[in-house]
Amino acid sequence: MSIDSIFEAFDEVKTEYIINVPKTWGQGRTLFGGITTALAYQAAENLIDDDRALRSLHCNFVGPLNWDEPVVVSAEVLRTGRNVTQLLAKVCQNGQVGVMAQICFGMSRESKLLSKATDKHVMNVPKKGNFIPNIPKLVPAFIQHYNLSLHKGSFGLGKSEEAALHGWSRYSTAPKTMRLAYFIALMDAWPPTMLQMLRLPAPASTMSWDIEFINPKLELDPTAWFASETEAQHIQDGYGHEEAKFWDQDGNLLALSRQVVTVFA
Repeated sequence: MSIDSIFEAFDEVKTEYIINVPKTWGQGRTLFGGITTALAYQAAENLIDDDRALRSLHCNFVGPLNWDEPVVVSAEVLRTGRNVTQLLAKVCQNGQVGVMAQICFGMSRESKLLSKATDKHVMNVPKKGNFIPNIPKLVPAFIQHYNLSLHKGSFGLGKSEEAALHGWSRYSTAPKTMRLAYFIALMDAWPPTMLQMLRLPAPASTMSWDIEFINPKLELDPTAWFASETEAQHIQDGYGHEEAKFWDQDGNLLALSRQVVTVFA
């Protein structure tokens, strides 16, 4: 099932959305975190009725969500001020919360302050992605929906002593349009940076995810590659703290990301 097909459920604004996401969007025993975060975000975006743009998203992954089993997606407005609307969105299954996200939308306004990010990367746009074999219980099912082109780091075990992944990503089959929800799902397609430091496979999962959107109003090309640089700033006690930057194909900085990843090794 394509991501467009999944998000057809949001074409009509509702108080809650019941969606069955197939196994192809799975990651081990649960649904891919990128797709569940995107579902929560879309429910929130559907409640915005003016030109407020997405500014920040904080997501907690509370518990597993089974694929091929309906999830209930809902959002509520916590407060709407003159400039900012804050919302809470949830993805639940069998009465249990699997994902909870707090999302902020803000108006653009006149300001005397201007200091633009100057972050750049030096990676050339790829012609094709890396081949990633379908290895059950090792390679997640959802990866079939994405092309990844690695510039720095490794997808293999025991290949690096540095927890960094730099490269490009895009949808393997381009969606009709590039909703911001689709970009959020794409941002999470990369594996945890620290897995390449291990000699043997080990379970890992994201506990929390923060995203700040630098240019939320830029129109995104659904066929384009998106560049990213992700590095673990600290790894200790079974937790890795990763920071990432994402650019569009033209070099515009789109978002800053930070994840806390649990690693059972």
